[in-house]
Amino acid sequence: MSLEKRKDTKEKEENSRLEDSSFRVDDFTPLERKKERKKEVGQETKKEREQETAEKLTEIEKDVLEIAKEVLKLKRFDTDFEIKSQAQIQKYPIIEKLYATCISKLAYNKGYSKEDIFLAIRGLEDKNWIVTNERRTKLEVLENEKLTAVLEFIRKYPGVHGRDEKIEEELDITRTPFLKHVMTLENFELIRSKKIGRRLHYFAKDIPDDFDEYKALFFNPLIPQIIEKFFYDETVSITEISETLDVYPGTINYHLKKLKKLNIIKTSKNNEGKKRHLVNIELLKKYNNIFKEPNFSNLLNGL
Repeated sequence: MSLEKRKDTKEKEENSRLEDSSFRVDDFTPLERKKERKKEVGQETKKEREQETAEKLTEIEKDVLEIAKEVLKLKRFDTDFEIKSQAQIQKYPIIEKLYATCISKLAYNKGYSKEDIFLAIRGLEDKNWIVTNERRTKLEVLENEKLTAVLEFIRKYPGVHGRDEKIEEELDITRTPFLKHVMTLENFELIRSKKIGRRLHYFAKDIPDDFDEYKALFFNPLIPQIIEKFFYDETVSITEISETLDVYPGTINYHLKKLKKLNIIKTSKNNEGKKRHLVNIELLKKYNNIFKEPNFSNLLNGL
């Protein structure tokens, strides 16, 4: 091969590597502007979510909610209540105050009946738009920057637990305030928690709970690596995996038991009587329909 052809081939290879490189930069927007743009997109998403949530309310519920904002701040009232009938209202001073204020402000101006107002209050309570122990409404929670930051964080990292290092890294708060915010979000049914093992894991309320245990398991980066080893070689031994991943064989066995229990791995024997470990591909596909991380699609692409 001539020197010119070698040079041309070498240049093509280098250009190809540059095209594929994860370090290649095509966007030369100043860093500060990028941060501003990211913040603007985040604010738009937050506002859209607030509007979408508020649209589920009727007009009378929205009107009552505005009044509830002020009434719930009156700390002298007892807060532990559950109303089932109008006759019960007098037992609970804070609800009596809310009911009376709504009648005085809405009955004449908006033409709502006392029964309409009572049903609106009860409906807001049932849907957790009013949580008196919190001294605020769900709308106020959705307008609170700290609380919405925690909510978005849990949406970004479904299954996160209170001791995760990312809390301090991304939210710039410690575990104690995080758990306090989490309690508020759960009271308003914006998130849900599930105890898996010794820890509470947090998920957005609208995420189905079918794969909670899988998500908690996959927080350990070693688990997807073990699955990958079995996927590419069903008869690979525990010893071989432990040597490749530089982990004790006992650790691999411990995790393998969990994988079997959750039906991710099934053990059988081939025609030669050799033990093999089969990966439940369909289950991983269903998992990725809900959660994007870890992403098993690259692993399954060859099928």
